[in-house]
Amino acid sequence: EALQERYRVGSLLGRGGFGSVFAATRLSDGAPVAIKRVPRNRVRHWGELPDGTSAPLEIVLLDKVSTGFPGVVQLLEWFELPNNIVMVLERPERSQDLLHFIRARRFLSEEVARELFRQVLEAVRHCTSRGVLHRD
Repeated sequence: EALQERYRVGSLLGRGGFGSVFAATRLSDGAPVAIKRVPRNRVRHWGELPDGTSAPLEIVLLDKVSTGFPGVVQLLEWFELPNNIVMVLERPERSQDLLHFIRARRFLSEEVARELFRQVLEAVRHCTSRGVLHRD
């Protein structure tokens, strides 16, 4: 109920092994967000947030890395529903999946590739500095 009161859920953005991501709009200010829905039975690992709340490990790790750094999508809030875990994430309006970015250009100049690689390294450095190592 809290989800429907605060967000208007739109089209499916993507689906993966652990859940689905939808475009959505925050009703209070019209901000674009992404809503990731993960079936509760797919959550294998749980951890603890700084306030002692038990949460899926993905949320615990996002909480550690997603504040104050532009290269990591920010976790805005999350909900624990009877059958699903729902994460509300920022959705930058001017963004594009890396695969689509590369395919649209057919090739990348060395300068563009260097800039993309720099951004990835900065994000990895940020996550590592917060004690989070991403396996992708």
